[in-house]
Amino acid sequence: HEQAKRPNRPGDCQRGLAAIFPKDLEGDIFGTPLRLRATANYETKDDGVWFQLHGSLGADRVLQTIGIDPSQECSSDDEADQVFAEHVRKFGAHELEMTHLTRMAKDLSKHPLINYKQQTHAAPAPVIHLPVSVDKRLLAGVKVVELVRIIVGPVIGTTLAALGADVIRVNCGRLPDFISLQLTLNAGVRTMDVDLAKDDEVKHLLKLIAGADVFIQGYRPGVIARKGLSPEHLLEIAGKRGKGIVYVEENCYGPDGPMAERPGWQQIVDAASGCSYVTGRSLGHKDGTCMLPALPVPDMLTGLIGAIGTMMAIRDRARQGGSYRVFASLMAAAALHLSPEVGLYSPEVVQGCNQKFGWNETGPDLFVLELLDVVLEAWSRAMPKFSGEDSPYMSTLKGDWGEFQVLKPVAQLSNAHASPYFSSAPEPNCYRGSDAITWR
Repeated sequence: HEQAKRPNRPGDCQRGLAAIFPKDLEGDIFGTPLRLRATANYETKDDGVWFQLHGSLGADRVLQTIGIDPSQECSSDDEADQVFAEHVRKFGAHELEMTHLTRMAKDLSKHPLINYKQQTHAAPAPVIHLPVSVDKRLLAGVKVVELVRIIVGPVIGTTLAALGADVIRVNCGRLPDFISLQLTLNAGVRTMDVDLAKDDEVKHLLKLIAGADVFIQGYRPGVIARKGLSPEHLLEIAGKRGKGIVYVEENCYGPDGPMAERPGWQQIVDAASGCSYVTGRSLGHKDGTCMLPALPVPDMLTGLIGAIGTMMAIRDRARQGGSYRVFASLMAAAALHLSPEVGLYSPEVVQGCNQKFGWNETGPDLFVLELLDVVLEAWSRAMPKFSGEDSPYMSTLKGDWGEFQVLKPVAQLSNAHASPYFSSAPEPNCYRGSDAITWR
């Protein structure tokens, strides 16, 4: 039988077209046998299970991900095919999937922890000086709208509020949230009920945003865009009004990469980053049992990172004008704990902490609020003066919802009048109607 003719390589066709087209957009994306064979089906070590590799238009990254050196020379496409076949056969399909997911961490590592950038593609906007106010706090007069839930976003807002910003928190009364968290994370802010499924309420929200300096949101890109709240739309609004805006996004996995649009919560990043594994080890588990850390540290830290990025963007807007975009990622905050820059406590320190506080027994089955109860009980028992009414760390706030003992802002300035403080007591989410709030 006559041997079947192999099809032409994509590069063969490309070289002919490159002489015709004004721009050679393909370049050498298929320039080597390994790059070409990076997109193909290969058999795994799982019996009868094959894996579809896809090199996209930048196969070198895929090669590096699975452990093949892109500079390795192959004399033919068939030889490259054998290199892939032998390599992929070492792994199960699940292992390969997880190997590709590690790209998320690599993509995230390209970005600084405090991640904000001027949006140079947006319409130019003039310098906007910080408002002059009798209130000497740093952000007095700055207007903030936040469309957030649970912990991370509210931490950003309440931190900015303590610094003097007028913060309006938007929630939907149809969506669940933790009531207990509102006892502290709503300090200094006003809340309103907006149903994004109702056009008239969205219209009022956009009217508020049109007067805002900062917009904070914690939704996935596609969801937020359908409501006219995408970065592009708000940058357009900012351009028309002649005043730049700071657009803040908090999410799980960062601004780009293969998992950027996936939803996720603190518990997910504790697991994905390794924090849950480390916590299990610190509590004596040697068999790989993972334990959720007793405090939502990535949540709180991500909120503070977002607040710092927002302040830096506001500062730069006052110096050089323009609009800015800020990203705060849960995964970046969780990974920070395990980085060499921060590192882990020694076993001796962990043991001493356990002896001092005498934590009640915990297990991998406990929910985050149950773990918080364990911590708060131990703190109250071991350090009663720190959480009582006379504690120097607490402030008393009175409002429509009652009287509260709330932890004071941690940062204090040499000028006491400019130091952060909460000017109003916490109020529950959705406390006011969608048209009941205007800017102060």
